[in-house]
Amino acid sequence: MKVLKFKCTLLSDVILNRKSATTGPNETLDFIPGSNFLGIAAGALYSELEAKDALTLFHSGKVRFGDANPSMNDFRGLKVPAEMFYPKLSKPDKELYIRYLIPATVDVTPLQLKQCRNGFYDFSEEEAKLIETKTDFAVKSAYDRNVRRSKDEQMFGYQSLRKGLVFYFSVEIDDDRFAEEMEGRLVGALVGNKRIGRSRTAQYGLVKIEKLDYREVGSGEPKDNKVTVYADGRLIFLDKNGMPTFQPTAEQLGLDGGKIVWKDSEIRTFCYAPWNFKRQCFDTDRCGIEKGSVFVVEIDGTMPQSFESRYVGAYQNEGFGRVIYNPDFLEANGNGEAEYRLDNDWNGEDETPDDRPHADYDRGGTPDDRPHAGDDRAAVSGYSSALVNYLRERRASERDIYKAVNDCVQKWEKERLFKGDRFASQWWAIRSLATSVIDFEALKKALFDAEVGYLTHGVAKEKWADRGRLKEFREFVKKFDREPEFARHAIVNLAAEMAKKCKED
Repeated sequence: MKVLKFKCTLLSDVILNRKSATTGPNETLDFIPGSNFLGIAAGALYSELEAKDALTLFHSGKVRFGDANPSMNDFRGLKVPAEMFYPKLSKPDKELYIRYLIPATVDVTPLQLKQCRNGFYDFSEEEAKLIETKTDFAVKSAYDRNVRRSKDEQMFGYQSLRKGLVFYFSVEIDDDRFAEEMEGRLVGALVGNKRIGRSRTAQYGLVKIEKLDYREVGSGEPKDNKVTVYADGRLIFLDKNGMPTFQPTAEQLGLDGGKIVWKDSEIRTFCYAPWNFKRQCFDTDRCGIEKGSVFVVEIDGTMPQSFESRYVGAYQNEGFGRVIYNPDFLEANGNGEAEYRLDNDWNGEDETPDDRPHADYDRGGTPDDRPHAGDDRAAVSGYSSALVNYLRERRASERDIYKAVNDCVQKWEKERLFKGDRFASQWWAIRSLATSVIDFEALKKALFDAEVGYLTHGVAKEKWADRGRLKEFREFVKKFDREPEFARHAIVNLAAEMAKKCKED
């Protein structure tokens, strides 16, 4: 088998909608489907090839145009595996678990594990780096050619992958003899400046493709007679009646046999209808399993099997179906803690914005040439703006809120301050007040006022006066007097956490 590897750099913003619908909100994909590169090659070569060669190259599945994933440092990025979980109030770079490897004897219920779902990572090291996939949003208007102005009530928005991002993809050819004949023509058709995605006749879709021998994650051997099948690409399987199914067999996953352990597997699904440009209509819906999904399969240890990355399922010529068996990043210790960590936080004290890892992002020029705060170009470039600074400060404040809530919950639990009484309904009522009362001063009055406060009269008064509970809660709320815009958020989070603790008690 021959594998041709390529690098795709975005020379302009690129629109790759998740859905084919033309109305309503729409998001862009965070990768480039292989069908785009198949289309580029077909546009250049289809009319020149003999019928049998065109059939083999574009329709047989013996030549596969893979998806282009966001990448950096000559290493192809992968979608975060759905088996990775981290504690709700922690971070994946501190504590990370592989769910199906957590022993039954380890109680992780108090951790409130949260699934990792979004983002591509560079798994070349044990601390996997997040590859930033930046996007832009633009509001457009339909154009009326007759009166040469914008059409009334025809506004719409485009979300796009941002110029400068880098993606890696490959083309696999099964037949070595056919590869020798077609390699030069395929490379010639793909390499160069091309256009992909929507609105290619406007300002979108320009990319540069070049050959690059990058590195990537490989398959490994199974342990304890269990095979983990990681979906590097989107997977589409058909049942015996030719209908899409979300429950493939072990054989459809490329294994010689075995049984899928569904309770240990983590899959996410998608459905869309592709637009056929040649026929000017939609094809049948494609229903499948998303990138990053993980199947756990039990096999017989004596079963002969070759564990190498491969393509499975339907539509392999368009990049669907690539899987990796037993990747290293899905291994864990005896307690289920992952051997890898996900490094998401680029706001550390020892890092500056320009030091952050990214998908080889570069708008050209030296760092000194880039727009700075106060420069008129800053709003366009995205390097520095009031919005970015606001979001950075807000993220830091939210981190402080979660820390304050976590510290308070742990302190009260250690002191057994709310043990022995029924308090879950009290905390849910507090959360409801904090959700509905917008003004901070009005919220404090609703909680603590001597005449109308929820905690200072009626049935709740005696419970909260006992053991200094009201005083402790007042002290927590008082911390946010200088930042009233974050107070409601903090009270809502504290009330929710305490309600769960009290319910458990």
